Amino acid sequence: MKTAIAAVAVVVGDVLCPALDPADPAKLTKATRAALTAGTAVVGVAALAAEAGAQVSYFAADAELFEDRLVPSATTGLGPGPATAVVVDDLARAVRRAPVPADAWVVGHCDAQGVLTLAPHHGFANVLDFGAKGDGATDDWAAITAAVNSLKPASGTGSGTGTVYFPPGTYTVFRPLFISGFPGIELLGENRDTSVIRFNAAFGPALCICPAEVGHFPTGDALLSGPGKAGVLQKGRVNTLDLRDSPVLDTMDGLPAFSVECTVRVDDGPRDVISAVITSSGRRTARDRVNTAFSVYLVDTGAAKLAVSATCRIGGQDVTARLDEAVPVGVTTHIALTYDGTRLRLFTGVPGAPAEQMRMDEKAASGPLNQAIEEGVYLGIHSIYNWPEFHAETQPFPGRIDSIRISGRATRTTRFTAPTAKFPTDDTSNQGTLLLINFDRDVDVFTVGYTWKDRPLGSGPVLVYLLHHFDRIPGYSSPIVRRLGFQSVGGAGIHGQLALNAVLDRVKVSAARDGIRFRNNSYLAEFEHIDIGARRLGLQLSGNTGLVNVKRFQTHGAQYDFVATDAVGIFARDWYIGTVESLVPVLLTSQGAFGFFHGVGIAISSEGYPEVGPKDRWQAAVMTASLSSLVLESSVLQTPDPDPTERPCVIIDSSGPTASNYTFVNCDFQLSPNAKSVIVLSGETLPHPVRIIGSRKNRPATAQGPIPWTLPQHAPFVAFIGGAVSTTDTGLTQWQGTRDWVFAYDRATGRIQAGERESRTTGQVLADSTVDLGAIPLAEGSTVIRAEAVATSASGQAARWTVQQGFTRSGTTITPWALAAGPLEAFGSADGAPPPGWCAPTIENPKDTTNAVVRSKAPDGQNLTFTVRLRALDALTTAP
Repeated sequence: MKTAIAAVAVVVGDVLCPALDPADPAKLTKATRAALTAGTAVVGVAALAAEAGAQVSYFAADAELFEDRLVPSATTGLGPGPATAVVVDDLARAVRRAPVPADAWVVGHCDAQGVLTLAPHHGFANVLDFGAKGDGATDDWAAITAAVNSLKPASGTGSGTGTVYFPPGTYTVFRPLFISGFPGIELLGENRDTSVIRFNAAFGPALCICPAEVGHFPTGDALLSGPGKAGVLQKGRVNTLDLRDSPVLDTMDGLPAFSVECTVRVDDGPRDVISAVITSSGRRTARDRVNTAFSVYLVDTGAAKLAVSATCRIGGQDVTARLDEAVPVGVTTHIALTYDGTRLRLFTGVPGAPAEQMRMDEKAASGPLNQAIEEGVYLGIHSIYNWPEFHAETQPFPGRIDSIRISGRATRTTRFTAPTAKFPTDDTSNQGTLLLINFDRDVDVFTVGYTWKDRPLGSGPVLVYLLHHFDRIPGYSSPIVRRLGFQSVGGAGIHGQLALNAVLDRVKVSAARDGIRFRNNSYLAEFEHIDIGARRLGLQLSGNTGLVNVKRFQTHGAQYDFVATDAVGIFARDWYIGTVESLVPVLLTSQGAFGFFHGVGIAISSEGYPEVGPKDRWQAAVMTASLSSLVLESSVLQTPDPDPTERPCVIIDSSGPTASNYTFVNCDFQLSPNAKSVIVLSGETLPHPVRIIGSRKNRPATAQGPIPWTLPQHAPFVAFIGGAVSTTDTGLTQWQGTRDWVFAYDRATGRIQAGERESRTTGQVLADSTVDLGAIPLAEGSTVIRAEAVATSASGQAARWTVQQGFTRSGTTITPWALAAGPLEAFGSADGAPPPGWCAPTIENPKDTTNAVVRSKAPDGQNLTFTVRLRALDALTTAP
């Protein structure tokens, strides 16, 4: 038995629920439908009568002892009858009900004597019953949240199970919807085109899926006066905020001036030599250029005070300012980095100290700020790859950070008195402010900041909701989302982390900056019938998210249609992705030894690519980095045509510590006319064999010549199993295959030291003319090439020759071993000899090339068709 204050008069047997009194959260009221639809749940049954404001004793649903959850029949008045479910009626009384209506609040179940076992549950909530309007204008956040909360168990913690239903309508919310708990609830719409949740009037996701235990970014006592706290950073922890989760910082690239300011205090204790304060950093793979638009670090030089170093990429150049012995340990210090178009300045000073005591370093600079798309803006870390996730190269400093302001103008050009109060939030002080974080409005798992981006004077700031990127696993959420649409111009349609067994079915995201983002151990998720229209990211799975099924997936307008970083395992089927805005439709990276992607029926299309205008966006249909296994079956990989750039269909980077392998089965590669090859390999620290099974490559009509499967130096890594269909220069369709062996391989340089290569080709030679067939690259050092050639004529004559030649290559200098090497063997249809006038082919090195070819000649008056097989043996070079 428990007691609580009664908000209204109650009688014996009344069903009770929280009164939602902010001054007294424990106060209870009668569980009428109006009280329950305010966003609460059944907690028990009154054991005694009580007046309003008096203590009421009640049987509690969350009682520790099971016996204390049993309510006598005399209390409820249920009496003898069938054993069945018990629900609460409109008068807050417990009544039998069978079957149970979908929207009923279940109190528990009773036996035949009417003894009630408390087990409250509410399994279905129509958001309209809780006050939602769905008219596209009213803020429905409170009503939808009340419907969600009505499914919570009696203890008031975690999440219940059940369904929140959205009838057709546009449900506008001014704050992100937040779903937590395991096993979780179902959000159900009528149709993804008619039941739409729109996040409006702020920056952030329309729906956030995350365990409540994650909380917002950790905070402690403020360093400055004014409302709010300070962010807490810890060495050894890489939880952070990515300020670029919001698009308010997307316009930093190209800014003619900017500033970054904050106040810090470094705690005494262990710390790294270099610790990040705030950085704009990141890149996709190790093969990409390092991107750092701006960074501020603390440097422990062993002196009594820490140095501050800041680097900015301005006008394509890295410009660095530094102040030694500028930040005393345990002393609050203001840091400002500003650029006014001609000078980069770094300031440090103690709040309130005279301006003349402010430290300053300045460097000449010119040009705009350069910020890549593939950068995040992080607190406490510097990321070196795995964008749009992060991989921390530096650890945070131990201490606090307060009042962070990033502006699109130079706020400081001369020494100043460092502020003792947090930056104000008035319009006048914040013209040009892109983001201000005072740690004063944290809610759920969000740190909430302010932006004045594109805001006219007098209109006030817009809120920015930033998800706490957590580095531990305190719990999981497991939601189901079906038949719903989401919109968020200022963020993602859905942003989640630690979502176990999540199901998204027939979900549509439109009018969003990002589509759906799942991160940090979101295992065993199911995505099906997903349609995303977003400007930047389509579907992102990152941070050890794995064993995920993605079926029937389509995108519109995204720069990166699908991204998986640190992918544990992705199964994909039936996709149609790629748009005129795409940079890389499929980006796959992994730092583990077990990451894989298996796709069937993946259609990557550049349909609609403009014939005029910029054409430097599309970089590859598929890009991988350190992924241990990639399998694509029955898929189409297209790169744009027309396109003046040299874009391959696939870029494979294998710079990681794990050997990898890639297989393409019955795939169709549709190439740009200027592509140098179908597949490009890079980062060759380890072999990464590529197997092509039954696939083909389409040569565009505007291509200047044949496009090889891969560049010559990478040819030994590409194997054809079952052949590949292609078209020769003379129009013949051929089934082409190779067989290569690597005898010796230098892991340090990626160079094949010894091996055997084999290729096959066919070709027509017109009467009294010569054609070079079967070009094969000559490796550095010594190579012996043997060719078997069969020639046939229309009259049925035929001949076969075996020819051989050796070459030594040193750089671009090619030396044949014999000036005129004759055939080793000749055999023909004219009494065992080649027909009269037929000449044996020779193996030659064409001028200005590093290839060997089979030079084939036809006699006067006869056209010949040649079938050629070449085998090259590359010899191991003797060590000096």
